[in-house]
Amino acid sequence: MKLFLLTALYAGLTCSIAADTVPPIACNLKALTSEQRKELEQLGGRAIAAIAESRGLKDGYAFRIDPAKESVVDVARWLDIWRRCCPFYEFRIDLHAVDGGMWLSVTGRPGVKEFIPLDSPRLAAKLPK
Repeated sequence: MKLFLLTALYAGLTCSIAADTVPPIACNLKALTSEQRKELEQLGGRAIAAIAESRGLKDGYAFRIDPAKESVVDVARWLDIWRRCCPFYEFRIDLHAVDGGMWLSVTGRPGVKEFIPLDSPRLAAKLPK
């Protein structure tokens, strides 16, 4: 009986904690300082300009970034700032040793894929046709 009660209590806590920690699909630019907003704009502009290819994923998009035009360090800095104001995104950078390719995936839970073009019109211009 005690085990059942503890399990039920744990399950209830887990559900309430999970529900409270899921951020809404909305960006909060007030989470950034004015300097961080400028850096987000600059780094994002350069990274987006370096996108050579894109493809749709079931839960977002993947972008091939030309490593000759933008470094993985600057892409990571951009994502670090972007996640502060938009914590619902999931980012992944894949580096390929053979060809030196870099792929950035921007994904998330249902609704995130549809939000990406609204959040970043410059990135939307790079989405697959």
